[in-house]
Amino acid sequence: MFSRVPDFFRKGLGVRIALWYSVFFILSTLSLFALAYALLASSLRQHDRDSIEQRLHQLAAEYQAEDLAGLKKELALEARLRKTKPFFIRIAGPANSTVFLEIPDQWAEYDLNRLEHAPMADPGTWIQLRANDDEAVLEIASARLPDGGLLQVGKSTEERDSVLERFGWIVAGVMFPMAIVGVLGGAFLARRALRPIRQLIQTVHAIKSGAMEARVSLRATGDELDELGTLFNGMLDQIAILIQGMREAIDNVAHDLRTPLARLRGIAEIALRSDGEPAICRDALADCVEESDQLLRMLNTLMDIAEAETGTLKLHLEPVSIPILLADAVDLYQQVAEEKAITVSISAPPSVWLTADRARLRQVMANLLDNAIKYTPAGGRIEVEAFARQNAIVIRVSDTGIGMTADELPKIWDRLYRGDRSRSQRGLGLGLSLVKAVVAAHKGQVEASSQPEVGSIFTLTLPRVGTDDSPRRSDDPPILTKL
Repeated sequence: MFSRVPDFFRKGLGVRIALWYSVFFILSTLSLFALAYALLASSLRQHDRDSIEQRLHQLAAEYQAEDLAGLKKELALEARLRKTKPFFIRIAGPANSTVFLEIPDQWAEYDLNRLEHAPMADPGTWIQLRANDDEAVLEIASARLPDGGLLQVGKSTEERDSVLERFGWIVAGVMFPMAIVGVLGGAFLARRALRPIRQLIQTVHAIKSGAMEARVSLRATGDELDELGTLFNGMLDQIAILIQGMREAIDNVAHDLRTPLARLRGIAEIALRSDGEPAICRDALADCVEESDQLLRMLNTLMDIAEAETGTLKLHLEPVSIPILLADAVDLYQQVAEEKAITVSISAPPSVWLTADRARLRQVMANLLDNAIKYTPAGGRIEVEAFARQNAIVIRVSDTGIGMTADELPKIWDRLYRGDRSRSQRGLGLGLSLVKAVVAAHKGQVEASSQPEVGSIFTLTLPRVGTDDSPRRSDDPPILTKL
């Protein structure tokens, strides 16, 4: 039986929201009706008192003009013609004894003797005389007469109470459907407000079931729940990128570990067949250490590439002097370049600074210079240039090496890719993949152009963050270095 109840009513949050809305709506409606009742009661009360005071002043003026006999005739004439609403009228002598009394027959019974035994009321003082049945009240205003007597005019609250009672029954009749509207409206609004949350839950269940491509549908409203859905979808996309990067890294590692592991096994087998000769064993151990270092470099590089591509690579950003960075990188390969009689030149203004990870940029330049020197014939030339362009720093490395064909050029950024003419050189095929990943981690771009037997040009464009922290003047001449 309970399994047929909608999820909305079985979940606590939706019910609580609906109940809170209903309670707030009903209490607000009651408050408005209570305020309307109070304003209506106050308005009717003031209207009655105004009419009593007006009638009191009118009768006092007539009494002063025509004495008691004339006033009685005027009241009798008004009663026959029904020109005024009924009022309680009492005229008392100087001793507070009743001289004249008029009270409508349809009114409730009041103990008028209390007026004679009470002290004479002062003008401006209101007297409230409750009926014998304790339901209505007779409100009386008083005025002094020229002969020392007292004129009292009053009105019963029966008519006012009747109007307020009818208004109360109308409110009671309206509140029942209003309460139903409040409950239904609360349920509707709570269900509508929680729709994105339910879609979020459905997406999570779908992902748990294996549908990794499931995403939360957005309503394009721009509200907080829509922003939550956007952030959740972005988080899922980031997780998908991380998973894909991990899979590719694992696939690459699994594929490329076979060759070095096979070499390690072959070296170990040679050492075992050497009958324990120390020289052969030492050579075998040295080869094992070298192969192990090669494996560690490959694994570390693959992990760095995976982290950079998935956006999880930690960068230690600081102001970096690009000319000094380039000089350090060139100095690292100075001996190798001299052995091949390769000329390496640097052209960079001293004012070129960049907020970046110094170690990672040095790693990028080391890979580019290593490739340039490796594939440039003896007597060749390598030019390293840096300059500022709008809000970016451009670093360009060009060589006069063997170059690449148009078919090879798009593939050089792939992991472990090595062209046909580069297989004779020692390497892992990960250098340019790392360059592209690190530059992308810095929100930059890297491009390559090449022609066979002419050379290659690698261009790095890195966004410039922060201000120029260089201690040199902007008009200093550029640094020119040749090796």
